[in-house]
Amino acid sequence: MKISCIIPTCDRKDMLEQTLQSVLNQTKGPDEIIVVNNGNNDVSIPSKFDGYIKVIRLPPHSGVSKARNAGAKFATHEILAFLDDDDLWGREYLENVAKAFEKGADCVVSRLDRLIDGKILPHKNAAGLISIKNLLLFNPGITGSNITIKKNIFISLGGYDPKLPTSEDKSLVLELLLLNTASKIATLPDNQAIQRQYSGERITNPQYLAIGINAFTKKYRHLMNKQTYFLNRWKYFKACAEAGDEIAFVGRILYALIYRAAKFFSSF
Repeated sequence: MKISCIIPTCDRKDMLEQTLQSVLNQTKGPDEIIVVNNGNNDVSIPSKFDGYIKVIRLPPHSGVSKARNAGAKFATHEILAFLDDDDLWGREYLENVAKAFEKGADCVVSRLDRLIDGKILPHKNAAGLISIKNLLLFNPGITGSNITIKKNIFISLGGYDPKLPTSEDKSLVLELLLLNTASKIATLPDNQAIQRQYSGERITNPQYLAIGINAFTKKYRHLMNKQTYFLNRWKYFKACAEAGDEIAFVGRILYALIYRAAKFFSSF
């Protein structure tokens, strides 16, 4: 099986170069690298990467989901490995992923660490946590940089949902489970994807997070029991409050109380 690496980028020139270097440092390199630019500025690929990278252009700020989907459509190989332009992979990332697909995986989710002040620290590990129930409640550690998936399955799922500004990553895996609960989703607890923590804006800031939680809740409300719904509403108001919405504090308290009451009465 051959692997296409897809990197959406939006005006992060310096970070993109480091991200590309982490791909080229792989013990098993990808068979093609596709950079999807949806930023304001043209992407300038350093000469040392000549011959390795294809660049496609989307309208500025099309969104990360549309960028990933465009890269997937353009890709020519069986496996799609996604990596955000501000993240990194451990050197054996693709080698370990390839072994999982050789064993029959349809989708692979690797461990997610964080790079903070020059130190790599554990963050999330989805091993043993991927289920429909869990994904409706929380994100066990699925992001755009630690998912690899067969292209034919990705296309059958419709790709990433552009209507979800966040949570589109766990939604993709959730849709795979809903399509076929027997799908083989392999988790690699020792395979490292690295999310860089920095002072610049990430898509997961509280304002974007609130919008994403709200959209995710609306999309999957029909699958949620009362407890799950109330918890997601609490998370929405929590993110709104953290984004500076003072009125959201009331909703945060209200749904915390409602969730606890629903959890209490369901125990009888």
